[in-house]
Amino acid sequence: MDFFGKPCPVCSRTFREEDDVVVCPKCGAPYHRECFQEKGKCVFPDLHRNHQSWQEMQNDAAEPASEEENGTVCPRCGTSNPDHAIVCKNCGAFLAKGIGSDDTQRDSGAYSAPENGMPPFGKGMPITMFMDPLGGVSPEEDFDGVSGSELAEYVQNNTSYYLPVFLQYKKQKRRRFNFCAFLFVGGWYLYRKQYVKGALLSLLYLINELTVLLCTVFVSTPLIKEANAAFSNGYRPNISDYLMWGINHKSFGEVVLLFLPYILYILFLVIRIVCGLRANSSYYKHSVDAVKKIKAASSEEVSDLKSTIANSGGVNRPIAWVCLVCYLILSFASFFI
Repeated sequence: MDFFGKPCPVCSRTFREEDDVVVCPKCGAPYHRECFQEKGKCVFPDLHRNHQSWQEMQNDAAEPASEEENGTVCPRCGTSNPDHAIVCKNCGAFLAKGIGSDDTQRDSGAYSAPENGMPPFGKGMPITMFMDPLGGVSPEEDFDGVSGSELAEYVQNNTSYYLPVFLQYKKQKRRRFNFCAFLFVGGWYLYRKQYVKGALLSLLYLINELTVLLCTVFVSTPLIKEANAAFSNGYRPNISDYLMWGINHKSFGEVVLLFLPYILYILFLVIRIVCGLRANSSYYKHSVDAVKKIKAASSEEVSDLKSTIANSGGVNRPIAWVCLVCYLILSFASFFI
């Protein structure tokens, strides 16, 4: 069978005569040898279960689509999609229409559809990701009862990032780490109008920072100076030295206060990591629920409904500036005490 000119199911690069091609013994799907070794198995388990061949799937995908489905065939699952679609309606794979030939994409470092079918992030992002405010997601995509266009109206800022992230979470329940939420914790939630979570996290951050600051200035630093005086000149004590010194010369409560700033920093670092991991999924649920409530309570025309959604969503810039100033003050407060 002649595979030359057809795309590899893993890397999407077209096969050339000089390529080392291997074929799945069950369905006949071709791969570059290094691609097959990387996966360790065929990526078409559905064909194996249905006793179908890769060639049959290619023939089905090559059949002319009906007028209703006249558009692009998904390179991953073979589903025909409407002409306006940018992602596959079945598996969510990015269709990357109009970006160029396979050779041009490979040579220029442009996008090739990954196995998980999700729009990429970082190097190799297609041009349409920057041109499309929905980040390659179809406006008609259903997000648990909310369309992609309605969700974009609510998010407003940075929709080209959040819509693909939401699609990835909806399709595969995979979370993408949010570094803004990791760095600013409650401030990010307040900025994105998740006021309850944002207020609780901000209060927790404030209590943690003030406790660390006061404990460091008035307890830990004097104890560390006292411990340093007990060691020989030129000796640099480590944490275990401070711990043994505290156990031998101080009460249990003073030992806890000596290490309390470090303990609190570690605990809040864990909170930051959890926020970074859960921020996008939390914002997805918050946005979908907010749009659903607006639609349920509204009897307005479509244009007025979109305006209502836009006014309710978006971001709160003033509160973001206030949080940023507060964070800076707390970060440098130890220099002024």
